[in-house]
Amino acid sequence: MPELPDLAVMAKNLMKKLEGKIVKSLELHISRKTLATEEELFGALVAQKVKSVTREGKELRIKIGNMMLGLHLMLHGELRIVDGDPPKFPIFHLNFGKESLYLTDFQTQARPILNPQESTVPDALDMTQRQFAELLIKKKSDIKTVLLDQKSIRGIGNAYADEILYDACIAPHSVANKVPANKLYRSMIDVLQDAIDKISKANPDYITGENREFMKIHLPKTDQTRNGETIIVDNKGSRKSYYVAGQKEYR
Repeated sequence: MPELPDLAVMAKNLMKKLEGKIVKSLELHISRKTLATEEELFGALVAQKVKSVTREGKELRIKIGNMMLGLHLMLHGELRIVDGDPPKFPIFHLNFGKESLYLTDFQTQARPILNPQESTVPDALDMTQRQFAELLIKKKSDIKTVLLDQKSIRGIGNAYADEILYDACIAPHSVANKVPANKLYRSMIDVLQDAIDKISKANPDYITGENREFMKIHLPKTDQTRNGETIIVDNKGSRKSYYVAGQKEYR
């Protein structure tokens, strides 16, 4: 699933490609997870101009006219701008004339949302150090669970939680209210911002997929970090955690 850094770069690049374009038509190919009907989407968005593209947590937001279109990619959703034959597994598309923006997903879980509700949960890059510390002191669950909880912090997924904890040298099973909050906060901001920079430089036109080539610990295809440390893989339900013995466990 694309996480905060991927989506931040996608939003920036989509803004460059779509700003000022007028929606000529649209089609809702799969509607079972969409709150609005195709007719409602058509009436709200067609003949309107794209004003902005932003990221909110794990969603993209496209301001079209006076309306907001949210796009949630879920696990396997992808965005494609095409000027020819439509891609496979379309969920929804906006037609701008010569080009169209497609949301696709072979699992059919990705969805467009018309005027999504605003969240009161802070985004990982908008939280202050004080807010972060106040959040952790209330939590007795393991720290990785807190980082992943979109009702506590928005934007972080499994891969970047591992990267943040590795950077902070904190074991993922540590109790949240026992870890050094300020140290973890600095790692959270540094890892996410660094990832945004690396993805932007590696692919200036990036609007889909996941760039993981630069990661230090979340490395499913190898058993060692680039520093030669043995990677421990822990399975918890459907989620895997990647860490090394040198990460301190706080209890």
